[in-house]
Amino acid sequence: MTVSSVRDPYFKKKRNGGSAEFTKSAFKWKDGKLFLAKCKEHLNIVWSRFLPQDSTPSTVTIKLDPSGRWFVSILVKDPTVKPLPKTNKKVGIDVGITSLITTSNGEKVANPKQFNRLYKKLRRKQKALSRKTKGSNNRDKACLEVAKVHAQIKDARTDFLHKLTTKLVRENDLIAIEDLAIRNMVRNAPP
Repeated sequence: MTVSSVRDPYFKKKRNGGSAEFTKSAFKWKDGKLFLAKCKEHLNIVWSRFLPQDSTPSTVTIKLDPSGRWFVSILVKDPTVKPLPKTNKKVGIDVGITSLITTSNGEKVANPKQFNRLYKKLRRKQKALSRKTKGSNNRDKACLEVAKVHAQIKDARTDFLHKLTTKLVRENDLIAIEDLAIRNMVRNAPP
C-alpha cells in the first residue's frame, strides 16, 4: 500500500475574483432595481444596455474580476429578438500567421497593432511588481495595477473580436473555418 502526500485544502485568494449566482428566490426585481437577498438597498448598477420592456430576470450572476471591477449579468427572455435576414452569401476563413484571418473573397484582417502600447505598459508594471517585497502593501497595490492592465488588454481583445465576428455573421449565411494547428504552422514558417 502506498501513501501519497496530500496537502491541506486552501481557500481561493480574494484578489483572484470570484462569482455568485442568484436564482429567483435569492433576489428581488422591483421597478427596474435589483435587490439581493438580505440587502435592504438596491444595487447601484451602471447599465451597459437596458433590459427589454416587461421582462423579468430569471438568474443574476455577480462577478468580481482580479482588477477590482464588479459585473452583474442578468438572464432574461427577450421576445423582441428576431433572426437576421438572409444574405445568400458564404465565406471561408483561413487563420494566418502574418494576418489574423484571410477570407475566401480575398479580404485580409490584420493583427491589431493597438495592443503593443498595452504590452509595453504591462511589462513596465510587471517589472515594478517584481521589485516589491513579498507580503507588503506596496506589492498588493502593484498586483492590482498589473491586473488592471491585464483587464484593459482583455477588454480590447474582446471588443475587437466581437466587432469582427458580428460583421462576419451579419454579412454571411454560412461561415466555414479552416481547422489547422497554428503551432505547427509557426514551427514550419519560412525564415
